[in-house]
Amino acid sequence: MQTRLFFIFCIMLGMFSVSCNNTLNCERHFIPAKFIGKVTIYFNQKNGQKEFDKDGCIVYRISEDGNCYTSLPYKQGSNYPNETFKFFEQINKDSVNQIFEFYEKEYLKDTVNKKQRKYIFFHSSGYSSPNYTFEYFIDYGMNYKKHLYY
Repeated sequence: MQTRLFFIFCIMLGMFSVSCNNTLNCERHFIPAKFIGKVTIYFNQKNGQKEFDKDGCIVYRISEDGNCYTSLPYKQGSNYPNETFKFFEQINKDSVNQIFEFYEKEYLKDTVNKKQRKYIFFHSSGYSSPNYTFEYFIDYGMNYKKHLYY
């Protein structure tokens, strides 16, 4: 009897651990047209943005100076490249271009066509007194060597 209860407990514990994962909520970053430079998102800001799209993804609208202030908390976890975080250049009210995360291996396969393409270069995230922040750069492929990424 005790063996059976222990077996049931182990199965329930395994199901619970599989259902609880550390994957971050999807995010959509909207960046002004023609923006090049550093983006900083400040979390836990009083009167900050708190927007979600129809799919339940967090929406961050980046200002012309590269900043975004959100009332949402900073969260850590795992993500899927070019899936969990998606970045869009806001061309006009109804038109966007997706900007992809930079991966050198992919870039070097076709540098001629990709050097004028914009990319996301992750910089840092975490606590920077007195705020939690998430920072990344938007730049052209041809400039990839000047980012702290390397």
